[in-house]
Amino acid sequence: MPVEIAPGIHQLATDYPHVCGLPLWLHVIDAGSELVLLDAGIASTPESTTAPELAALGLGLPDLTLVVNSHAHPDHMGGNAVLQKHSGARFAAPALEAGWLEDNDRLLAELWGSDPDALELTEAERSELLEMLDDRVRIDVMLRDGDRLPGDRPLQVITTSGHSPGHIAVLDEPSRTLFTFDDVQGRGRPYLDSSVWLAPLYTDVVRYTNGLRRLLDLDFDALVPSHGDALDATAGRQQIEDSLAWVDDVNTLTADLLRARGSLTVRDLAGAIGTDLGAYGGVNLQTVRMARAHLEHLAQRGAAEPRWHHRG
Repeated sequence: MPVEIAPGIHQLATDYPHVCGLPLWLHVIDAGSELVLLDAGIASTPESTTAPELAALGLGLPDLTLVVNSHAHPDHMGGNAVLQKHSGARFAAPALEAGWLEDNDRLLAELWGSDPDALELTEAERSELLEMLDDRVRIDVMLRDGDRLPGDRPLQVITTSGHSPGHIAVLDEPSRTLFTFDDVQGRGRPYLDSSVWLAPLYTDVVRYTNGLRRLLDLDFDALVPSHGDALDATAGRQQIEDSLAWVDDVNTLTADLLRARGSLTVRDLAGAIGTDLGAYGGVNLQTVRMARAHLEHLAQRGAAEPRWHHRG
């Protein structure tokens, strides 16, 4: 059943825990002239869970007028095509990620395929991702830092650009509720009924930490992530601090390993992050993207030198 977390804002359950073993919440906001859905879930979400959750509020998918994708990952925009089919809603998303949001092949090539020596999708994995993504839709409203979402309710867009290149947060000013989606990750999240954790994911160390510090500067009474429970201001600020501490830990691990071994590949570092810092399953998308980000960070500071080798 939907839960009212602030006046005019309801949290909606999804099918994601049953499909991927992680919690995922969507949120619907009564913004007067607009009924806003924050994120779309995966392709199966709108019909399997969003529709019945809205029905419990006396609403339906056709009542939605604006769907906001916080960033271009399958669990946040995979349901777009189904939502478009059932409603006349417009779609809003970060301008920086329009290419990923509108092109599945580009998303898979540039996110999962950026480090083929470290990580390569199998055909089964690719098929599974495409099933969650479904068809793409055109983004109608390009969101930039400082924008307000359409409607009569002041909903401020904050570009954090950490978890993904154009990731946004949304601040509901009347209730001082801050929707951080996937940017405040702490030290990751355990899979349901498993000892393995999903590691944090970010693609640039400086952008990620700057985005987190920016969130710390905001006045909010509640912090609402996509993959966990809403937190009060004190707990929310602590979670942001924990996210920054994780980055420091990965920085230290990277520097120590590079000093001890003399050289590191992205795959070597990803494996170390995924085992030495916790039970994150070794090499995967999260650890590979972090490994690359931290090695690039050292290179940008002049503390490491990237090397390329010809493979004949």
